[in-house]
Amino acid sequence: MLKVINSALQLQKRLELQASEEEMKGGKYSRPIVLFQAQPKSGKNFKDEVESKNLPILPNEIQQLVKTYEIKEIFKQQAAQIVLPQFFLKVPANDLFGKREEEWPLEKENLLEGFALGKSDTNIAFDSITSELYKVDLDETVKEHTPTFIRLDGEVKDSLVSYILDPSRNDGRIKTTTKFIMEVIGNMYPIPDKEIERYIQRVLEDFTDEQFSDFYNQKYTYTNKIKIKIRMLSDVFAEQKFKDFLDTDKVFIKPSYTLPSYISPGETSKNITKSLYEREGGMNGFEERVINEIGNMPNVAFWTSNIERRGFRINGFINHYPDFIVQTKSGKIILLETKGDNLDAEQKIKLGELCKSKAGNSFRYFMVYERRTVDGAYRLEEFLTIIKKPLKLCRESLNGSFAGFLAWNLF
Repeated sequence: MLKVINSALQLQKRLELQASEEEMKGGKYSRPIVLFQAQPKSGKNFKDEVESKNLPILPNEIQQLVKTYEIKEIFKQQAAQIVLPQFFLKVPANDLFGKREEEWPLEKENLLEGFALGKSDTNIAFDSITSELYKVDLDETVKEHTPTFIRLDGEVKDSLVSYILDPSRNDGRIKTTTKFIMEVIGNMYPIPDKEIERYIQRVLEDFTDEQFSDFYNQKYTYTNKIKIKIRMLSDVFAEQKFKDFLDTDKVFIKPSYTLPSYISPGETSKNITKSLYEREGGMNGFEERVINEIGNMPNVAFWTSNIERRGFRINGFINHYPDFIVQTKSGKIILLETKGDNLDAEQKIKLGELCKSKAGNSFRYFMVYERRTVDGAYRLEEFLTIIKKPLKLCRESLNGSFAGFLAWNLF
């Protein structure tokens, strides 16, 4: 029972982290709640039934409202054999002699244990842009006190700014400004609020009168830069600890994730040949172009669009959800991430390469840009050349072709 509770709490923390990341991107924060239900000893065990059928757990009322799509009959047997690798953490078990270990899926909070944000570097380059002054209005009628922002103008704005910026009230303006920043930043789980508050106060303690004045003319720019700095510091700490755990075998990779028997993507894409499910999740134009090329390759068995935040994740120092999972006819698995030329993805490339190196010869990871050249990634033309004509490229590999060598090992 204790193991079930611990697993449920781990799940709740992971969902809360995902909700916080979604909020950072401009979405709405939804607090996850885990419910427990007793199961009678007699009759078939519900958990075993769900796991044996690989079904997502949804209440009957919700299942009736959500459109679901099953794996196509022709692919069911092959898809059932796929078990994707994920990272696990060795954790001391509650054992009388203290010698036994349990294996838990690695979560971001495991990598941030010991992260002292309040003592971290506060050097932030603040750039100037035009902004407005807003009032944070906590609506007490809303259960979670959702903050709304009302713009202040004229004399009210001038009076409030003068009051806050009065040098004789330095402690008060640090406290007031910290409170404002905390409310705008919101939840940054698993970093404790107290650590965030302590860090913000240290940043503000070094502010001059001119910087305080500039802050209230450009406060959302300042606040966003502070949040980005906090995220960067936590990511650097988590990445280093992840590498340390790998080097000491405290973190390892093993087969874990199986493809669900059906999905409920919400928005769907147009039909593209060799899709695993009856319908796949929605995608942008570049993603559609790439997967259409892949679906029409003779050496590809099937592909599926990996649903962001709900599908397979490479759970390292970040949670990385590759755009596509591709199965070749030779049994290789390709984890494929596509990126627009204007987007950076250095951390994803690092994690994808680490996953590939640890997972074994049956798995490959590709980051693909349309035209941009990025270390560790491929331009679309290069990627398609590698996987489109493996037989021809394998012959070329005998003459030293690097692309041929990759194709030989890929297929």
